[in-house]
Amino acid sequence: MARKPRINKPGFYHLINRGVERRKVYIEDDDYVRFLEILNEASELYGFSVYSFCLMSNHYHLLIETNSDNLSLIMKQVNSKYGMYFNGKYKRVGHLWQGRFKSQYVYDHQYLDTLIKYIEYNPVKARITRKIGEYLWAMSSSNFECLILNVKLLNSELFDFELLRQVNFDLGFSDDDEKVICEFEETRFEIKEDDVVIKNKKSFDRCFDSVDREMGIVQALRSGYTQVEVGNYLGLSNIAISKIYKTYRGKEVLFNKLKDLGVFWSYSKELNYQQCGNELFIEYLLKYGDFDDIVQGFKLFGKRIIKSVWQSTVISNNQFVRLNVMLANVFFDMDVDGSYFKNIENERYKKLRMLAS
Repeated sequence: MARKPRINKPGFYHLINRGVERRKVYIEDDDYVRFLEILNEASELYGFSVYSFCLMSNHYHLLIETNSDNLSLIMKQVNSKYGMYFNGKYKRVGHLWQGRFKSQYVYDHQYLDTLIKYIEYNPVKARITRKIGEYLWAMSSSNFECLILNVKLLNSELFDFELLRQVNFDLGFSDDDEKVICEFEETRFEIKEDDVVIKNKKSFDRCFDSVDREMGIVQALRSGYTQVEVGNYLGLSNIAISKIYKTYRGKEVLFNKLKDLGVFWSYSKELNYQQCGNELFIEYLLKYGDFDDIVQGFKLFGKRIIKSVWQSTVISNNQFVRLNVMLANVFFDMDVDGSYFKNIENERYKKLRMLAS
C-alpha cells in the first residue's frame, strides 16, 4: 500500500520519533550532544529553526519552523545520520527508529504555547524531574547556555527562544491544555489548491451510526466538530460533552498504561481501547491492574458496569479467589470470605458446556 503523502509546506511542525521496540536511542551524554550537533548541521544545510525540543531516552520531540518544502529532507538527514552514529558507536545493525517520523502541521498559532508546554513537560510527566528547567536535554533547561557551549552551537541560529520565553510554565500543564493537544493531534489536513486545509468532517449521522453515545461523541469531536456543535446535535450542554469526552480519554490513558505493561500480551500489538471493548478491558483491569488502577477504573466506568463485568467474568474464577474477596469487601460492600467464591459455578464453563451439548 502506498504511503500517505505528508504535509510538506513551509511552517511549524511538531516532530516525534521513537526508538525501535521503544529501545533507548540516547545512552550517554555524548549521544544527546551528537544528536543536537546533527540537528545543527541539518539547519545550516536546509534552513530551519527550533522553537522547542525535548530529548528523552527513547524518543524525541521537536518543534521546528521550516522556510521551504523540505521537511522530509531535513528529517531524513537527522534520523539517518544519527542512526549511523549510534549503530557505529554501539556496534549494532538494523533500524534505530521505529519507522517514519511523526509530523503534525501546526495550522493555528494559538496551539504553539500549549504545544511548547507539552513538549517541555515531558520529563515532569515522566517523573524524571519535578519542574521545568531541571532537565538538561530540553530547551527550557536552566543550564541550556552551558549546553550550547559544550555542543559548540553558540553562534548558531538554530534555536529561537522567542516563543519559549512567552510561555508561563508556572501554571503547569492542565486538563484544558491536554484537551487542546488532543484536538491538535486529531486534526487531519489535506492540500487543496496549494493551501493546507482541514479535511471534510464526517456527517453527524455517520459519527453516531452503530456506536453508543459516548463513542459517537468521540468520533464527532475527532472529526472536527466543536463541543458546542455536538451538544446542540444531542441536546446536551457543552459541559456535559466535555465531561463525557474527558472520561473517555481517561479510559484510553488507563488502557494504554496497562497495554504498555504487557497486560494484553496475547492480543495484537495494534489493539486499541475502542477495539478492545469495555468488557474485556474491565476484566483484565480487575485481574491484572494494581489497586490504584482499579480505583481509577471505578471512577471512569462506575460501580454498576464494573460489578456486571466482575460477576460475568471474574467472580467464578477460582484462580482469583483472593482478588474476588478484596473486590467484594472493598468495592461492593460484601462481607464474605474465600469460601463464598469457591462455591460459585463458573458461568463461562456453564455456557460452553450448554453450547457443546
